[in-house]
Amino acid sequence: MNEAEKTEWIDEKNKIVSFHVMDNGEMIIKTENLFCEFLFRLTSAGYRVM
Repeated sequence: MNEAEKTEWIDEKNKIVSFHVMDNGEMIIKTENLFCEFLFRLTSAGYRVM
């Protein structure tokens, strides 16, 4: 069975993570089991979630 994939956009300059397309963002796709851990690490590093 394939795992669901989650997509987010990251703006490293402004330390923003978004679940919507950002002009200055890099699209990141992770499997569902890695997604939460990745998001937690970003917020722990000071990224804001929008």
